[in-house]
Amino acid sequence: MSALISLYLLIDFFERIDNFMEADQSMDLIAKYFLLKIPFMLDLLQPVFILLAGVITLGILNHNNEFLALKAGGISTLRITRPLLLVACFVSFTSLFLAEWVLPTTYSETQRIWNEEVNHKIPTGILRKGRTYFRGKQGIYTFIKSSQTKNTFTDFAYTGFSKDFDPQLLLTAKKATWDGQWTLYDGQIKTPVNIAENQYTITVFDITHLALPETPEEFFSPTYQASEQPISILLANIFDRKSDSLAAQVDFHSRLSFIFLGIPLIFIGLPVVLIINQKWRQDLTLAIPASCGLAFAAWSWWSTAQSMAKADYLHPIVAAWAMPLIICPLGFWLLKKQE
Repeated sequence: MSALISLYLLIDFFERIDNFMEADQSMDLIAKYFLLKIPFMLDLLQPVFILLAGVITLGILNHNNEFLALKAGGISTLRITRPLLLVACFVSFTSLFLAEWVLPTTYSETQRIWNEEVNHKIPTGILRKGRTYFRGKQGIYTFIKSSQTKNTFTDFAYTGFSKDFDPQLLLTAKKATWDGQWTLYDGQIKTPVNIAENQYTITVFDITHLALPETPEEFFSPTYQASEQPISILLANIFDRKSDSLAAQVDFHSRLSFIFLGIPLIFIGLPVVLIINQKWRQDLTLAIPASCGLAFAAWSWWSTAQSMAKADYLHPIVAAWAMPLIICPLGFWLLKKQE
């Protein structure tokens, strides 16, 4: 864990230090940025930590003939590997704790530093509980974007202001689409007649076209606000009727399954070490490259499944949990077979 995080920090530091220097930022801010990024690195790399730690531990036992001595003493393979599996579960649940209470705050702050203080890119939109809020030049938009149809927005609202921030237009619609112009469905337009006396005119419509100051291409909502939310919020989004149900399910199950990805990796990595030692009398020289290959194959399988879930080709639960449900029993069977 220390080695991989140090390597990640070193590479990230040399990639970004020029940007900090060009932005004339202090060393205190640079140190704060990289320290706050450590929880993100832990979350990103913990499946690899678990796999490599288990493989190296078992490989060293084999290399020193300690594994053979334990077996000769009547201790089963499952009993020998049990501490490694338990520690893998402990690390995964620790990562779950970080994902709920630590990572959302630290990662949001690192992205704020990078976007605002280094690149001077001030976000004009935020995403909260499946709803986007966007500050335009003349007003504020709020909507839910459909993941199925491009430039289609549900539960759409726009509030236009004058230069003195007096409301000039209050627009609500069940749906809005953009195909070169704004088309609004099932809503109403509220315009002020006398603001001091709170008098307005209301126009109800089934479908109408309206010229709004912004287009969808101008909406900017930082992606980290959507992807780095607490697990509890991702779960709540599934039951929120105003959220995109498919996107909410994909976000929750993919996030949770990635946290526990290290468990199936170590379940399949440990028997691979033992098989390599039995067939080729090799410990770490082949076990570590084989384990890295397993990690890459598992990550490819997982990421491909998530992409298929987002495109609605796979159910989010199947995409997230099929691999652990297949690999864990397979790894358990292979460990038993080593007896």
